[in-house]
Amino acid sequence: MQINVYELMRIFIAIVETGSFSQAAENLQIHRPAVTKALQQLEQHCGVRLLHRTTRRINMTPEGEEFYRNSKPLLEQTDDLLGSFAAGRPLCGPLRVDMPVAIAALLVAPNLPDFYRRYPGIEIILSSSDRRKDMLRDGLDCVLRMGALEEGDYVARKLGNIRLVTCASPVYLAEHGIPETLEDLQHHQGVNWVNSSNRQIMPWVFQTPSGIEEIHLPGKLVLDNSEVYVAAGLAGVGLLQGMDFFLRPHIDDGRLIEVLPQNPVPARKLSMLYPHRHISPKVRVFTQWLEGLLLQVLH
Repeated sequence: MQINVYELMRIFIAIVETGSFSQAAENLQIHRPAVTKALQQLEQHCGVRLLHRTTRRINMTPEGEEFYRNSKPLLEQTDDLLGSFAAGRPLCGPLRVDMPVAIAALLVAPNLPDFYRRYPGIEIILSSSDRRKDMLRDGLDCVLRMGALEEGDYVARKLGNIRLVTCASPVYLAEHGIPETLEDLQHHQGVNWVNSSNRQIMPWVFQTPSGIEEIHLPGKLVLDNSEVYVAAGLAGVGLLQGMDFFLRPHIDDGRLIEVLPQNPVPARKLSMLYPHRHISPKVRVFTQWLEGLLLQVLH
């Protein structure tokens, strides 16, 4: 019996991205036993095991990761080719994207009605976390990242630059004084940020006449969540250094005060990451929409 490898690939990718045979079956609107049989056929056809299956979890084998990495762009290219012959066919289906909490809450979510008016058939599955995720393991179509990028198997596109600012609450400054120079910072407390990838505390960065200077501030609190980070600063725990658009509303209403304006924080690059060079139409239109939104809001 001839098997439909194209359909088997689609079912395998659905299992990986949902992490569940039952959810894959529901998303594809087929029976649960058909999903199990499809995986068995695909593994037999490939001659290797693609998934480790237990009662609680589904994990890809090394061969499964390689098959997923290569089969997903092939499947998307095939879908694009077939779709190109359907004139005026609207974009539809799920789009899985991950981005920092602050950008998701303050920029993307409030403007999504505009996106849905343009592309009503696209369903966005948005994960917002300040912990960096693995695009392959988490089945993501694209990831928004700020700052320097670590080496990895992905394609990156720069979308713009994010301005940053240093500030503190009036309560903190009344107790500890306002820092006038970078040397003064050693007598202050900072709310420090930890890099979720390598668990190292991020240095504070400033522009000086002689170049960029990195400083490690004393501090009794280390965080990896942007909302808690701002809450701690508002409470007077210490100085903050973060995205201007995230902190600006609190500066404008007087709950935070900008410090060291003569030593601004260098802007950080904002990039969209893709797991492979082939970019699906859904990912392309979302990236273009987001790029336009950033131009309006951040520049």
